[in-house]
Amino acid sequence: MKRIATALAVVAAAALALSGCSATSGDSTGTATTATWSFTDDLGKTVTLDHRPTKIVGQGETVVSLMNYGITPVGTFGSFDITKDARFEKLDTKGITQVGTEYGSFDLEKLAALQPDLIVADVYPVDAKGTIDKAQPDFGFSDLAQMKQVEAIAPIVTIVMGGDGADVISSIVKLSSALGAEAGTIATAKKAFDTASAKLQSAAEESKVKVATVYADADGYYVVKAAEDPALDLYADLGVDFVKPTPKGYYWGIYSWENAGKAGGDVILLNQSGYQKKELAAQPTLAKTAAITSDQVYRWLSAGLDYVGQAGYMTELAGYLAESKVVTS
Repeated sequence: MKRIATALAVVAAAALALSGCSATSGDSTGTATTATWSFTDDLGKTVTLDHRPTKIVGQGETVVSLMNYGITPVGTFGSFDITKDARFEKLDTKGITQVGTEYGSFDLEKLAALQPDLIVADVYPVDAKGTIDKAQPDFGFSDLAQMKQVEAIAPIVTIVMGGDGADVISSIVKLSSALGAEAGTIATAKKAFDTASAKLQSAAEESKVKVATVYADADGYYVVKAAEDPALDLYADLGVDFVKPTPKGYYWGIYSWENAGKAGGDVILLNQSGYQKKELAAQPTLAKTAAITSDQVYRWLSAGLDYVGQAGYMTELAGYLAESKVVTS
């Protein structure tokens, strides 16, 4: 996921002006009538259209949540091919056009041809205080100029992917509801989420393992600071005991490969991008660590911040905790 690549380190096309829309500042709400549709996003920007959007293009990690609530986009963009992204494995992606599968990559002609009503994006804070850098584009755009090109095709609403995980889930519920998600669908998903939360809490209470959530590549070993990730913070509130990496910096504790073995953890949750289990085991400083030798390395799905996605991954994580043992001193 490109947030990782960003933390570690345009195809020109004629833009089509979208008629019947405007953007202003206002309260955080979503409303729809027979004549107009209006939604105020997490950045305080209000998009008003003369109809409820039906042709939606969105950033992959937010689109998966809309789809979990029954909203099918016409297009996606992001860092992954959604046909290979594990978060979409239970969703029907047929008929969805991918206008970009690498960070900052947009086929603007393809995007314009979809004639979208709305673009759904997200943005991440730049520090633990939740600061949004307004001099930078939303996540997934290479720069502000590219974002303006896309916004000339259709208005953009933005979800802030930071802070309390419950708040992010609530923001996505509001957007999904405004886009036509059925209340019954959301209510059913919430029940499943509550059940999975209880299951994870129970597993966490019984388990004494420490968990490291990791991305790794040739440049190093990156351990997430759970309090600065909305989903992991949810799990920590339910009792999951995460490793607290010692290197300074926001979001990541970054270890050189020489020091990777010092990161600790009985269990490793490994991101679907970057190095996988085989590559980790090939690193001399990790090969003999307890989590690797005990084969307690599992996937970190980075599930969408919606009730469906989180219920699925919390159930999965509860299973990992139940089958794992304390292997570090």
